[in-house]
Amino acid sequence: MHCSYDQVIQNKKKHLFVAFNLRKKMQRAYLLALLLSIVTIPSFADEPNPLVKPQVLKTLIESVSPAVATIRVKGRDGQQIGIGTGFVIDATGLIATNFHVITEGRPFTVEMPSGRMLPVLAVESSDRASDLALLRVDVGDKRLPSLELADNSLPFQGARVLAFGNPLGMRDSVVTGIVSAIQDIDGREMIQLAMPIQPGNSGGPLVDSQGRVTGIINMKSAIDDNLGFAIPINQLAALRKAPNPVVYDRWIHLGRVNENEWLPVFDATWNQRGGMIMARGEGSGFGGRALCLAKSETQDLPFEIAVRVRLDKESGAAGIAFHSDGENRHYGFYPSNGQLRLTCFKGPSVYSWEVLEEVGTKHYISGDWNRLRVRVAAGNLQCYVNGHMVIESSDTQLTSGKFGLVKFRDTEPDFTRFEVGMNLGVPSLTKRTQNLISDIFSQPTRLERLTAEDIVNLGEVSEAANLQIKQKVAQIEKQAEDLRRLASDVTNSPITRELAELARTKSEQTLLRGSLLIAKLDNPDIDVDAYVTRVDEMGKDISEKIEGTDDADTKRDALHTYLFQENGFHGGSSEYYHPANSHLNRVIDDREGLPITLSILYMELGRRIGLEFEGVGLPGHFIVRQVINAKDQKLIDVFERGKVLTMVEAANMVANRSNRSITAADLRAQDPIEILNRVLGNLIGVAGNQQDAEAINRYCEASVAIQPDSIIARRMRSQIRMMTRRDAAAIRDLDWLIDHDDEGFAQAEATRLRESVIQRLNDK
Repeated sequence: MHCSYDQVIQNKKKHLFVAFNLRKKMQRAYLLALLLSIVTIPSFADEPNPLVKPQVLKTLIESVSPAVATIRVKGRDGQQIGIGTGFVIDATGLIATNFHVITEGRPFTVEMPSGRMLPVLAVESSDRASDLALLRVDVGDKRLPSLELADNSLPFQGARVLAFGNPLGMRDSVVTGIVSAIQDIDGREMIQLAMPIQPGNSGGPLVDSQGRVTGIINMKSAIDDNLGFAIPINQLAALRKAPNPVVYDRWIHLGRVNENEWLPVFDATWNQRGGMIMARGEGSGFGGRALCLAKSETQDLPFEIAVRVRLDKESGAAGIAFHSDGENRHYGFYPSNGQLRLTCFKGPSVYSWEVLEEVGTKHYISGDWNRLRVRVAAGNLQCYVNGHMVIESSDTQLTSGKFGLVKFRDTEPDFTRFEVGMNLGVPSLTKRTQNLISDIFSQPTRLERLTAEDIVNLGEVSEAANLQIKQKVAQIEKQAEDLRRLASDVTNSPITRELAELARTKSEQTLLRGSLLIAKLDNPDIDVDAYVTRVDEMGKDISEKIEGTDDADTKRDALHTYLFQENGFHGGSSEYYHPANSHLNRVIDDREGLPITLSILYMELGRRIGLEFEGVGLPGHFIVRQVINAKDQKLIDVFERGKVLTMVEAANMVANRSNRSITAADLRAQDPIEILNRVLGNLIGVAGNQQDAEAINRYCEASVAIQPDSIIARRMRSQIRMMTRRDAAAIRDLDWLIDHDDEGFAQAEATRLRESVIQRLNDK
């Protein structure tokens, strides 16, 4: 963005005001740097400093950037906890950074701008006090681009410098600034900078106009966002002369699983803390598969394996592996998507995997600890969850091998109380405790009358009692969820009914009211009539500015003046995918929207002042066509403040978004139902990205309401109804698809899905 001289001066004045609130020790230097920048403003175009000339600046950045590395640090649980920067100072594999970037004892990765991941061999040198570290990485046969270090002298006050790094996680960023001063901070010389420094810049190089490293970005000021610090490069030279190498494997002293007891397979990170084993990261096997096999001796048949497992994501899978050959072949018993599954893995990919059985059960508690147990006998496998057998199989494709733990996809499960032996079932409740729990479940007020003796009795069979209590809690929570879903369906039912009536009658109100009703699906308190009245009033305001004899172009100009100049309506570029951009009420209130919602308002206002507009659904960008007569028609991009497009510009839009030539079908006028369905499609896309299944269900209900004969709309609604457990409603859609799909493309799939939904209903 280009600023006028006055704007730049105003910005500098703002920083001067901030500077007066700085500590006096820093104040004079900061003011001097700002004043230096002010007095040089008029001569920017003729500035002799090479940093100011765009081409020289571009060349400088291109020469430095390839040597700047991204450093990502993982926490105790394997998740990313930080991102920082480093830079290559030796082509054979030496990288400088801050000590606090790599965080003592944490695993970290080093990635170059090319995407090349560099294996870390060692922390070559480190000094917590000076906050500096040197990393040794494996470069293989390919040397790295490296940076030249400046001499030991400090940069002068007012020198222009560049900082490279990953501020706030935004990779490969560059910012320019000025050396304000050399400050003494806690007994150390630091380079004070007048430039924005953010988390992620730490460890990055501060370079001069020749591309030489003069300092290492170290911290952001707590006083002002445009004030930062760097460590002089001469302090790095001192560290380099006194290496204290620690090999990477020793550096990571987190609680990895005991190598004498466990063998990880297919990567992932298996940590152990006390009796708990935590799997973090995705495995390198197909589907993110990773194993952690016990090194203990294989048991004679029969034997049992048990473990308690907790998934952080029910979309993943994790549980017991047994009869493993140490690589791709093994059995697995595990929860996945709320179902319990027994699978025979016979090779490296899904094509060699055989799901022996998959069941749903009320005994599995989503989001909580579940005790899995497998009893392995000759010709018989019995699989239990929380003390209840859910799967029994006579499969004998695999008959021996190692046992242990397995995980899939990106879930990060925890395991505890892994056992191998016999009779590992949970002790059952006594008759007394079973009666007590039954009383509590049937009479909730019984909770208020529990005695200390009752708690002691339940504690004697703690695991069995807790399982029953947690299952009851899960049942109540599911009922609450079902009731909330029912309340939502009841709220939206009259909205979809009105949409269906609008689509059936095809009145002139279909587009406007339909758009507002779609918004009402997400905001039930919207007063649709009030917004219709508001659009009428807007139309009257425009009508008062035109004469009855004005031609179509003059009326369109009046519409543009009212919308874009007087009222500031504009395309919502900064938050393009925000749902509000698809809600017409928010477009009217916020004066911001998507191309299609702005076009709907534009067409409605045009109709009220006597203009004829058509909606044109170009791929990826909705526009409007003004029809003056058969020969005079104009394409208008409402998102771009009513810009009149040439056919060449429209064709370029299609080429840029679809990589093909424009066709006559692209320019076809869309009717109100097609436009409303496109609005719903946008909302479905946003909800899909947010994994909001309930929102998708609302939009699919509306889509079928306005196009009840659409096979595509029915298929989408049937799928989301199944996904959200609206099973009876899903069966109705599947029946409709079976009856109406004349081509037969969906009939076979609909029949299969119908059988699975009925089976699920019968299993409840």
